[in-house]
Amino acid sequence: MQATQLYLDTARLGQMSPQAQLAHMDFTRLAGEEGGSLFYERFLREGTDEWSHSMRCAFPGLTCWRGLAALKEDLRTLTGAEADLPVLMVNRSSQLMSFAARLLFQRCRNVLVTDLGWPPYREILEREALRSGRKVTSVALTSLISDPQLTADAVIRFIREAYQQSGCDGLFLTAVSHLGVQLPVERIVRSIETTREVRFAAVDGAQDFCHTFGDLRTGACDLYLAGSHKWLRGFHPMGLGFYGRRSSRGLIETLLNHLIATRELDDPLLRFTAQLETAALDGESETVNLIPLFTCQGAVSDALQKDSLTLGGLRARKQNAMQAAEWAQAAGWHPLLPAAHFQSGILLLQAERKQLRELTPQELRHRFALEGVALTAYEAGVVRLSMLDSAWKVPEKDVLHNALSSVA
Repeated sequence: MQATQLYLDTARLGQMSPQAQLAHMDFTRLAGEEGGSLFYERFLREGTDEWSHSMRCAFPGLTCWRGLAALKEDLRTLTGAEADLPVLMVNRSSQLMSFAARLLFQRCRNVLVTDLGWPPYREILEREALRSGRKVTSVALTSLISDPQLTADAVIRFIREAYQQSGCDGLFLTAVSHLGVQLPVERIVRSIETTREVRFAAVDGAQDFCHTFGDLRTGACDLYLAGSHKWLRGFHPMGLGFYGRRSSRGLIETLLNHLIATRELDDPLLRFTAQLETAALDGESETVNLIPLFTCQGAVSDALQKDSLTLGGLRARKQNAMQAAEWAQAAGWHPLLPAAHFQSGILLLQAERKQLRELTPQELRHRFALEGVALTAYEAGVVRLSMLDSAWKVPEKDVLHNALSSVA
């Protein structure tokens, strides 16, 4: 198997950004020299601003680290979150989803979801609804979205009417599904709010954060779930939770403190970062992997300098997807495109040949890997390509075109 020439597998992990790579390597060297010393603890809190010139030259990949507070400030900049609203960091994204489910059913009796959501998150929500004696109402959008004549207004109206007719009072929406469908989350929430109360709105932004131009400036949700390891390209998994509305801050923090104290929410990174921010490291917390903090900071430093976080970046991804769809169609693949208003920088293709549709996802992914392309594969001959944020270059185009033709 040859080395990967084209990485389009952001469904799993983003390709580590350059500054994230440097931060990773230099943090590893620093940890080898300092271990858990007092110098190391001070570095975690305060960053490298007070380091000597010789230390900064010795570990250049860590000069972007200015402490935990600065990392959270940069993350708020990426999302447009208000400067004084907290950011949560966890080792396990499932813990963050469990927290979101507790919040939703503490405030709401009936939470509306769509069938576009990530199945493991849906399972967590269903379990919490059962535990608390509450209800989940699901609306089917998958078949609807495939209609090329479908408008955003029609989907918004469909969801609003389902919310009203089912007596819902809460929302859990997926901003961009793992299959590439982008929902107009802000418009959906605002439309529902004109006729009925939304007591709590949570948004799964795992495939949205640093991919589309979604942000929290509009205050359309109470809690936004994301991660540093996909489109941000921090690589090492770390879940992120952003407060979206000032009005729900008290509710979120009250439940958060209770769940941490009772260890119902038992995430080592969440506990450690809380202690670090209050300078209350007690030596009794669980040993925690801190590498995601530094690779995240490196990836954030790269992201803040890129056009990928603007409408121009999203436009480039969509244009790349449409061009790739044309090449794929000519090579024996059928593009599975949602209606234009719901397209993102994720492209699904299905093999036309029956033999390819009968392959396992692992076998199909392996065939592309032999051609130098990393992507995601599903059942029935479906592959997912995560688009680059700049126009196709000739070598990239050639690698993809050849891989699509060869595998087909």
